[in-house]
Amino acid sequence: MIAFVDSIGPVLDRLTQPHLSVADETDRQRSRLLARMLLFSVIAALIVTPFLLVIDPSVDDNPELLVLLVGVLTGLILYAINRQGHVDVAVAGLISLIFGVFTFAPFMPTAATQIMGLAFVPVLLTAIFFPGRSVVLVGLLVLLSTTLLNVTTIGVIFTSSSFAIVLAIGLLITFMHHQQTLETMRHQQLEEANRKLRQSEDRLQQVNAALEQRVEERTRDLAAKNVELSQAWEAAKQADLVKSQFLASMSHELRTPLNSVLNFTEFVNMGMLGPINERQHDALTKALDSGRHLLTLINDVLDITKIEAKMMTLFIEEDIDFMDIVASGVATAQSLLKDKSSVQFISEVEANLPRITADKRRIRQVLLNLLANACKFTEDGSVRLRVKHEGSAILFSVSDTGPGIAPEDQTLIFEPFKQTVTGIQHAGGTGLGLPISLRLVEAHHGQLWVESVPNQGATFHVRLPVRAPELLQMLNRAEVATS
Repeated sequence: MIAFVDSIGPVLDRLTQPHLSVADETDRQRSRLLARMLLFSVIAALIVTPFLLVIDPSVDDNPELLVLLVGVLTGLILYAINRQGHVDVAVAGLISLIFGVFTFAPFMPTAATQIMGLAFVPVLLTAIFFPGRSVVLVGLLVLLSTTLLNVTTIGVIFTSSSFAIVLAIGLLITFMHHQQTLETMRHQQLEEANRKLRQSEDRLQQVNAALEQRVEERTRDLAAKNVELSQAWEAAKQADLVKSQFLASMSHELRTPLNSVLNFTEFVNMGMLGPINERQHDALTKALDSGRHLLTLINDVLDITKIEAKMMTLFIEEDIDFMDIVASGVATAQSLLKDKSSVQFISEVEANLPRITADKRRIRQVLLNLLANACKFTEDGSVRLRVKHEGSAILFSVSDTGPGIAPEDQTLIFEPFKQTVTGIQHAGGTGLGLPISLRLVEAHHGQLWVESVPNQGATFHVRLPVRAPELLQMLNRAEVATS
């Protein structure tokens, strides 16, 4: 049963499909509705016809059957006209047919007068397919026809059937007027809403235009400022590069004569140029110490300027014995602590450390910087050196029991020429040892970091890869260049 009902829908759609010439959507809907009404009417008539034939098979004595057969034939004709695209003609024909059936048929001889009360049906069909004025005209025509027929046939102007027709037509017209009023109100409301919507759209467009203009202006300003900043940044980089190159050049020019001064002073202090007394020896020794300190400062400035100017060159070697670097660092630390009896130096070095690929002199410089700082800042307690093999890297750390480093200063100490207040008060210096050490470790693709708690000392950790691929590539390029 469900399948049968579902199959009816597509069939009905095909049977009521409007003609292709009907383009307007409203007319297509009218055509579809008319086709369905005609089909249902014809089907209903065909269903009723057998029952009428059973009651009275004679067509002459059964006017209802005759009217029904004529109606079926006319309905099929109107259906064909509608399917050809003539919607208004088919509707007018249907209304005329219904008008004749329910208005004139009751007055024919032996006709069933009961159907006269349904004479308002043409008015209802007119209301469905045509505007309001047509409804009034058809209603007046039906009322006039029934009144004339009443007078000519039964001699009465107004009957109960006439009252029913007037009442039905009046109610229908009243209902249509009410619906039209509501439709007008809805249309007015819709128009008002559309007007407000258009106003909102206009305001939104104005706001969008203003916003786009502001964005465009800000974009231009930002682009101009970006250009200025880029130019300023390039100028600053160029100035910094020139500064670094100048310092590197000047440091080199200072170091060469200073080495000569130290060498000749050393010759005099050793008596190679003649005997000297004790006071002269003491003065020359102090001069040598000051000169060596100055040379250390110049070397630090030279290193940091080379690094910043990207002029630093690493001399990479393979199979470096890390124990040689550790031994040099231990000896230096012990010599620095020889006058500090309250400070103990502790060395914890793992045996069988792997050989590394690195710049031996620069790694030794990093270790000596860390040990020198620890010895310098520790007045009591210990300085501890730990070295161990960890995975594919060597990890060494230098710990002390000095004043420690505040958390806010643990980044500052790795910036060039920056020192903590404790560092300035305690030992002075240039503040280049740790920045140079950090950059040298990073040049070896390692890491350097600090862990410290104020008043509890500090620990500097260095992790160096045993064989960094980048250093091996540098070594191979150097070998190719020399071959």
